Amino acid sequence: MNITGRLLIIVATLLCFSGCASTSTPGDPFESANRKSWDFNYKIMDKHVVKPAAKGYEKIPQPVRKGVSNLLSNLSEPLYAVNNLLQWKVTDSGSSILRFVVNSTIGLVGIFDPATDMGLLQKQETFAQTFGAWGVGNGPFVMWPVYGASTARNTVGDFVDVFVYPLSLLTFEQRLGKFTLEGLDSRIEFQQYEPMLNGSLDPYGYVKDVYLQRDAYLVSDGKVKKTEADTFDEEFDNELLDDELLDDELIDAEPLDAEPLDDQTLDVKPLSDKKSDNKKIDNKTDIKRTD
Repeated sequence: MNITGRLLIIVATLLCFSGCASTSTPGDPFESANRKSWDFNYKIMDKHVVKPAAKGYEKIPQPVRKGVSNLLSNLSEPLYAVNNLLQWKVTDSGSSILRFVVNSTIGLVGIFDPATDMGLLQKQETFAQTFGAWGVGNGPFVMWPVYGASTARNTVGDFVDVFVYPLSLLTFEQRLGKFTLEGLDSRIEFQQYEPMLNGSLDPYGYVKDVYLQRDAYLVSDGKVKKTEADTFDEEFDNELLDDELLDDELIDAEPLDAEPLDDQTLDVKPLSDKKSDNKKIDNKTDIKRTD
């Protein structure tokens, strides 16, 4: 089957899964199967394969790992250039092309990254992000065995990515090697967040939420729309903050200065202005005893 035929199948699949999805947050109709895939990925694959491999890979000197990461990243620059152009980001597309040329030559096929030092920053855009920018819905959330978290739209987008030069020149084994090395790098970076995942009441739900939020952030270039729930949470937090500040002010408030009562006389007026006719009141009271 030629490339045109494959792309037609891809488009048909994309429309099937995502055409009717109009919301930015997909549902999880495959939750039961997804949770089983998550358990396999994290409790078996990660525990016995990925995590030990990442720890071994981490022992390689950091400059060597950085060079490998740069080389693999450089292979994706043409992909970024195409998708930036498809999103009418002409300047970013040109920057990606220049990065590929500079790093492939001066940077020794991408092992080094002189383009960044020259001010040519990387502008990552994939077909999954382009489809999202075009308004294609996410479709259902999917937790693929081994591959990990994705959505219907992103799964199709990731598949289209491999047809862009020079990724299209890689053999299956080379693509698998690229995927593996990038995965090990990601697993090393993930170590700092692992306690948060393990401390979550629902690790699967936690990973799903983080993935979808990050995906929305990438598609919108950081301009994520606030939902009504987000607005309510912000207003509620602001009210709590105002109450806390008020309490702090009351606690920190200095007491009013009170002058001592020493050497002060109190002018007490009698209840009645009538004079007492020089009658003396004796405090002693005669008590008559009755037998």
